[in-house]
Amino acid sequence: DTLLFFNVAKDEADTIRSGPDENELLPYLDSINRLKDASDALKQLDLDSASQSRQEIYELLRIGLGNLSQLFSQWLKQHSGGIDPAAYHSVADVPTFPTDTEKLLSMLATYLNLVNDEVSYDLKLTKTYAGIRTRHLQKSLAQFGDMSNGYIRTNSFDGQLPGQNRYSEAASRSNPSEVRFCTIRNEHWYEPGTSPFAQYTLNIVKLFQAERDLVRRIMPTVISQETFLTTADRPFETYIGTGEKMVSFFLSSPLYEVLQALDVYGYLLENDSVFDSLLSLRQRQHNGMAKLLSRLQLHLSKSFTALINLIRSPFKDDTVPKQTGGVHELVYNTLTFLAYVIIYKDLLTNLFLPLGDGHWNQGSLPDASNVSQYASDPSDGLSIFQHYLRDVVEALSHMIEQGGKQMKRPALQFVFLINNHNYLARALRDAMYAGD
Repeated sequence: DTLLFFNVAKDEADTIRSGPDENELLPYLDSINRLKDASDALKQLDLDSASQSRQEIYELLRIGLGNLSQLFSQWLKQHSGGIDPAAYHSVADVPTFPTDTEKLLSMLATYLNLVNDEVSYDLKLTKTYAGIRTRHLQKSLAQFGDMSNGYIRTNSFDGQLPGQNRYSEAASRSNPSEVRFCTIRNEHWYEPGTSPFAQYTLNIVKLFQAERDLVRRIMPTVISQETFLTTADRPFETYIGTGEKMVSFFLSSPLYEVLQALDVYGYLLENDSVFDSLLSLRQRQHNGMAKLLSRLQLHLSKSFTALINLIRSPFKDDTVPKQTGGVHELVYNTLTFLAYVIIYKDLLTNLFLPLGDGHWNQGSLPDASNVSQYASDPSDGLSIFQHYLRDVVEALSHMIEQGGKQMKRPALQFVFLINNHNYLARALRDAMYAGD
């Protein structure tokens, strides 16, 4: 019987070199098994001829495993051309592979991993899977990165605004986003959930969950987690990179973009633990997500302070109210902003609590008549947020009085005061009836 092992290489050579029939895989696997058994038996013989036969068998095993690996790649590629994840409501709806194909892939992956270890052949099965499925994930998610970057390009601005005169820096505002908030009535307010980066977050989580489940069904348990992490690594880095660009955009944008920043911050907080459980976040990945959250949190806390400081000192040469007596753009923008920001009340109470009551007044010397004294409960985030809103309303009322003094004719001053105080009163009444 031992002598038969010397002829196995010759007997199986044609089958191995011709490659597997994807419709009838078992004969090819049987051929590889016979080679492996022969190799194991010849190991026990201390003969030159046995060594030579083992070398021939090893070469055929290398070819055979390589052919199986190519078939594995071929089957993977058939259903890895990218999808639109937004078209699917839940993880269970995301299409992956037909059941029969999954079973064949699982069988092949299990066999390759087992034989690969036994013959000490560096097959790199994890790398093969990850190379194909990483491209699938990147192609599927590319639209969300493109939409985020497109939004940034379309809505970024810098330098002088249209129609803005040049003044000395001491007499005008150096920040064009502040000028815009003071002088241009914003007609397009952010609606929750519409941020391209919020959509990016929802869909990358959905795809990652579907991919993790697919890996578990196809790859051997011993390498499934590493395979998934390798597959998700580059798409996650691209996502974090886009998030960094989005945060940088928020830092230089008008105050009404704070609404989108708040929404994105909420999506990141909600999905941070999901990413953590999915990716077992490595240090580099964890730092990327933590940095995004930290930058957004700092920006948001500064933005609410910046808003009330802007209202308390609104008028420079480039933000003088128009001599029409109408509702001032800053009044309109601020009250509309507050009407939208109430949507994020729960998020803001958690954001305001660690900053402390009255944190928006630190480092400034507001008029005492412009500031309500304390939160009803300084240890409660909602009370602190309500205190902030009272201070904003007080500042707006004082700003309207200042604006009236900017009118050159007494009649216009009267009209300005009536229009703006009436607009403020109606906004507060509407908020009260809405239960906000």
